[in-house]
Amino acid sequence: MQPNHDNVSYVRSQVGSNPYNLTCNAIATDRKPLHVMETVMPIWSNSIPEKTKQCGYDLRRTPADKPIKGLITCNAVIGCYTHWWGGRTVPCEGKTCEACKANTPARWHCYLSILESGTRDHFIFECTGKAANPLIEWLSTEPTLRGVLLYAHRPKRRRNSRVEIILTPRDNRDTIIPTAPDLVQAMSVIWQLPGTALKTDRTERQTTLIEPDATILNKQRLNPADGNGQQKRKTKVKK
Repeated sequence: MQPNHDNVSYVRSQVGSNPYNLTCNAIATDRKPLHVMETVMPIWSNSIPEKTKQCGYDLRRTPADKPIKGLITCNAVIGCYTHWWGGRTVPCEGKTCEACKANTPARWHCYLSILESGTRDHFIFECTGKAANPLIEWLSTEPTLRGVLLYAHRPKRRRNSRVEIILTPRDNRDTIIPTAPDLVQAMSVIWQLPGTALKTDRTERQTTLIEPDATILNKQRLNPADGNGQQKRKTKVKK
């Protein structure tokens, strides 16, 4: 039986979180003919927002002239050996690491999530293994880093100079601390690595060692897809 389109009303249905995904469902009614479809219009503005919404987390290091102050949102730190290779920091790949074969120095870096005081920006903080000593010492006596106030600065106020970290306990009963990100997954995205290329090994009670899987990374280099799983477009070259 064919529906009577002279006696229907159209209802807007929103799917997921996409306000532009509209479907029209015909619903039989006994009312007078009514054809209504809600129109979705963009919200225009003459001003630029102070901060645009971003996906993922920023990676920050301690600036030379401005300290970093905020609450630690993760329970523990993660870390791995890294190289400055190809103009950026990359994780060491172990026995088959090309940076190691080129005698490029490796340094251990530590990563944790911070909720910045004042701005409440949630980001990933990076520091060297030497600067991370206060974090490791804290975890040797306390069960978690979450809720601890971190203050990181460079006493000499010079780029690449020594970073000093001071940890202070804080009463957070009136503070809403967001859920910490998956640090391994977040760093995998930042480094453009496949998620399966990073395997974790619980070496200590509160510290996670990240060891890249060289076999998977080598396959990734030969794969036309990038580290985030997006296919690269092939460009035809005219002969």
